[in-house]
Amino acid sequence: MAKQENPVFNLRLVINSVFSGLKYSLSFLLIVIILLVVTFLLGWDWSSHEQIIYKYSIYTAIVLGALATGYKAKTKGWLLGIILAVVVWLLFFLIGRIWGLDLNIKSGLINGAIAVILGLLGGIMGINL
Repeated sequence: MAKQENPVFNLRLVINSVFSGLKYSLSFLLIVIILLVVTFLLGWDWSSHEQIIYKYSIYTAIVLGALATGYKAKTKGWLLGIILAVVVWLLFFLIGRIWGLDLNIKSGLINGAIAVILGLLGGIMGINL
């Protein structure tokens, strides 16, 4: 009888790793929101740069979450980083559309491609930590 190998890549590992990375991503974004509220209350006017802050904070959250995902999984960090990036991008794209931000599909797909590349790189770096 042939010996069966244990799969290195199982669904429980994927779910645990992605939720771990998502926890770090959402925590980072919560900290950014709190800091923006504090700076607004102090009188700093950053309203002309809100789209830039929105994009870069989400990109940073994706990289941080993909690092945590790759670190937790220790295998296939590139794939788990891509999965995390797609989940975060879809989550915030849908939330942005619901709240009425003027997001068109073409620029959303370009931002999604950037998010996937950043998730891929973050997952690869997370394995090596």
